[in-house]
Amino acid sequence: MQTYQHMRMCLQHFVKGSLVGKFSIGIALGLLLMVTTFFVNVPGASAHAWATCSRSDYSYRVVAGDTLSGIGYRYGKSWSGLASYNHIVNPNLIYVNQIVCIPVHGANNTVSAQGQVTQKSATTYVAPQKVTQKSVTTYVAPLPAPVANGSVAAMIYQVFGGYGSAAINVARCESGLNPGAYNPSGAAGVFQIMPGTWAGTSEAGQSPYNAFTNIVAAHQIFVRDGYSWREWTCQP
Repeated sequence: MQTYQHMRMCLQHFVKGSLVGKFSIGIALGLLLMVTTFFVNVPGASAHAWATCSRSDYSYRVVAGDTLSGIGYRYGKSWSGLASYNHIVNPNLIYVNQIVCIPVHGANNTVSAQGQVTQKSATTYVAPQKVTQKSVTTYVAPLPAPVANGSVAAMIYQVFGGYGSAAINVARCESGLNPGAYNPSGAAGVFQIMPGTWAGTSEAGQSPYNAFTNIVAAHQIFVRDGYSWREWTCQP
């Protein structure tokens, strides 16, 4: 608003006493008001949604395929708590590159599974519904984290859903369903994911030898490639 008033004074001074100048002021101020109103009301453009988190919070940048529930499972927070903390009106609507602030301490913790899966690495995905906006993917509520000591095959079925049988065939061919499998080429884990490909997933900060995070990363690659297995040597 201060910028608007400053420009108005400058324009008045420049064209003072001119009928054409006064008409020009009206047009310029009207255009400025329209542009200001547009940016204030664009969905997802609020200052809080893209603001930098405080030093005491984790800062997470949303990638394609993320859900608020999935982010909450990874950091041990409830989706409702994250929505409230970040002032997200519709928890089913988050944007690629949106910053989600995650409080280090708080009461919105979820119950984590024991064993290989921890709160920070537990992420669950289901098959996406139809995309309604260009940069938004809407998911149904994800499945809970796998039970302690769950088998690799059970976790693959949980993450891949209806594509579980094909995914198990690929994983069995690639690693023999062994989370610790390693290939001299650099491929690692259940789905033998290469380091460069692993770095492009939301699990890049986790160990590729963690069975569940490796499966989640494989599902992201599978979805990103249009539900195809083109990045694997083994096929279903």
